[in-house]
Amino acid sequence: MPESLYKQRVGRVETPEFAELDQHRDLIIAALPGYSQHGPTHASTCYVWPSAECPVGCGHCNYASPMSTDRLTRYSVAREPAAVMRLMNGMGLWKAVLSGGGEPMVEPEFCELFVNEIDSPDLTEIELITSAHFADGPQETRDAVRRLVRAWRERAHGLAKASFTIRISLDWFHAQRIGVEPAARVIELLGEDDLRDVGCYVRSVLLDNDPTTERLAEALGGKVGPIRDYQQEIELPDGRSILVYHKNLIVEGRMNERKLSRLPVGLPQQSRADVFGKRFLDGRGKSVPARTYNGPVVRHLDGLACLVDDDGKARILEGNAPNRCADVRQVSDWAEAIRYLYADPLTVFLVDNGPQELAALLSDAFPEAATLAADTNQLYHLTESLLDRPARRLYATLRVLEQHVAEGRVTVPEDLVGQGWSMLDGAGVGRRT
Repeated sequence: MPESLYKQRVGRVETPEFAELDQHRDLIIAALPGYSQHGPTHASTCYVWPSAECPVGCGHCNYASPMSTDRLTRYSVAREPAAVMRLMNGMGLWKAVLSGGGEPMVEPEFCELFVNEIDSPDLTEIELITSAHFADGPQETRDAVRRLVRAWRERAHGLAKASFTIRISLDWFHAQRIGVEPAARVIELLGEDDLRDVGCYVRSVLLDNDPTTERLAEALGGKVGPIRDYQQEIELPDGRSILVYHKNLIVEGRMNERKLSRLPVGLPQQSRADVFGKRFLDGRGKSVPARTYNGPVVRHLDGLACLVDDDGKARILEGNAPNRCADVRQVSDWAEAIRYLYADPLTVFLVDNGPQELAALLSDAFPEAATLAADTNQLYHLTESLLDRPARRLYATLRVLEQHVAEGRVTVPEDLVGQGWSMLDGAGVGRRT
């Protein structure tokens, strides 16, 4: 089974001399006394991936891994939901999301347990992101959706009164694989009187010459409105309005410009990450995914945006080095996980400034970093690309420490820092002058 790009990078075997750079970075982190100032310690949003696999396999998706018997033997959070709930229930969430990665509904029991048990004092929204592949027919749709809704409605007394929303992923690529009918079945079912309290909207990809939204509206007997700020509405005969939120197309990975040029759809300027990403700039003009909710209504969070991968790795969105994640199996709670993450200067920097600022910092010694930052046409892949090599990780750590020492936020072991620069020199990475 092909792994996601994220895991391919993280799991890559390094030569011994370059592995020593990571080992030395670990020594520096272990010797730091801790930061006097860093970002928030609670998470406003967290996305959990119950699976790395998806039976749809869209051509533009980095995580379009086919179903495999490998899933029967390797670790997955779906086997150990208690560890996920223990971690996430201590985060202080506003919104909790089942997503992927793969397709969450290949693990329906995990999804049902999640909507039933996830909790935080201020939890307001629970969301499932799905391709609706499970909606093969009317009865299959009814069974799956009503089990989820029952689990949500039977949440224990004392848990947060959170809403429940089903977000359906549907664009030209999905429609080529499974059509628009599964999405239409879910939307139609949610029009029944006793299900109208369940939220629903569609996530699409903004493409030229894509008739998918019109096809969905036709299947529902509805009418499509114009696109404004990447959003449009499908007005249904029963009086409901279904939001369609268009995001940018991920070109790197399984999709590329050459493949795209052979398809009947195209990439409009508004679907390029540098244009689409302007929606998410904060008051300083920075894009900081670790502090941003990128939904139809953008929110700059008072806490963090986090993920729990299917293999149990807990991370901050574009907010930590890809080879240094907390693990739900190894930490007792969220407090321990966030202490571990903030021990790394790169986490502190990325939560403050975002990956574009990291690219600028790296470009002194690694000019290709600026090109990566300019050309990566997706929002949440840049940090992994920038920090995919030990030399870059050590260099970035030393540069960040220079800034943080100057700001009085941390003290450093000068001998280890000096050794780090010497090791980089030996690896052919010159120190910035």
